[in-house]
Amino acid sequence: MTTALNILMITTSSIYCIGLLFFFTGLFLPNRKRQNEKPVISIIIAARNEENHIEHILGDLMNQTYPKNKVEIIIVNDHSEDATGQIVETISKKDHRIKYFNVTKTEEGLTAKKNAIFQGIRNSRGEIILTTDADCRVLPTWMETMVSYFEPDVGMVVGFSQLGRKGEKRTLFQKLQAIDFLSLMSAAQGSLNLNWPLAASGQNLAYRRSAFEEVDGFKEIGHRISGDDVLLLQLIHQKTSWKIRFAPSQQCYNTSEPETSIHDFFNQRKRWASNGSYQIRLNRLFFFFVIMTFLVNASLLIGACMVLIFSKSATLLMTSLIIKLCVEGFLIWKGCSIYRRFDLFKIFPLWFVLQIPYVFLVGLLGTIGQFTWKNRIHSPSYSTKK
Repeated sequence: MTTALNILMITTSSIYCIGLLFFFTGLFLPNRKRQNEKPVISIIIAARNEENHIEHILGDLMNQTYPKNKVEIIIVNDHSEDATGQIVETISKKDHRIKYFNVTKTEEGLTAKKNAIFQGIRNSRGEIILTTDADCRVLPTWMETMVSYFEPDVGMVVGFSQLGRKGEKRTLFQKLQAIDFLSLMSAAQGSLNLNWPLAASGQNLAYRRSAFEEVDGFKEIGHRISGDDVLLLQLIHQKTSWKIRFAPSQQCYNTSEPETSIHDFFNQRKRWASNGSYQIRLNRLFFFFVIMTFLVNASLLIGACMVLIFSKSATLLMTSLIIKLCVEGFLIWKGCSIYRRFDLFKIFPLWFVLQIPYVFLVGLLGTIGQFTWKNRIHSPSYSTKK
């Protein structure tokens, strides 16, 4: 292999593995401080074409342990083309806590889901906002447990979300998605426990209204198609004094469904990756780590091709792969232990091999390619084509 490639592989592998060890260390320092206050809360769900899921999530939300007189459930129908609206309207007549809104206009500067969530927040009264997705399932203790982590100085709480439940029959493709997502959540928890918040998922997220207002809501990031979770987290971290915590309790684990097709999977991951470049404005250190993650996988992929095609020495390549395998294995092993998903660890070797070309491809396409989300095509400039 060329000297330049060798240097790139050594440098990026070293930085990447040091970062993962940092996250791994954080997983041994879970935040367990709780409080017993029960403020008024608002559950905000932006729904678009969710007729197959909305009834299930509403059933979960109506059967919570949190005091009923301190909960409002706001469903914002984002131009659904199916029966989502009719289903919500019917159920809302049975429970006064459910409020239903149709998106009739787009707030200036806001796109897609952020506009729907903003409309919901603007019409809510809760001191704390909880968000999840319409296709998620939540435990009866979700609200109560998430709120318990809001000590007086905490402005945002990130919860764990998993793709599918342990014991369910899943395809290999779906299991690979599950362990990949578990790796992301493990890194998110590790970094948060060390007070260096990096990521969150809108599938399980809560924040104070005051923290949201302090950063002017989604105003600065409203033009981005996604990022109502991770970009908002970065705004609150960078521009306020609020602390951000991870909720480790199994009583607030949420569940979502993995994608069923490779096409939908890549669309989802390209959307997630599309916000990577924007981190240079919000968290340059995180942006640097994202770049290192991309480059280490790119260098390993190129190195493997050179070994196979040109019969180059594989010593450095194999050394880098083994070190990366061990460090990623430590992180995911600990994540599987915390989240009780050791059923996924058996496919870790296959995931390890496949994620090298996967990270390279998704990182590239997420930056320069189009993707489809909720039947809307989004261009590299992040405009929306209906």
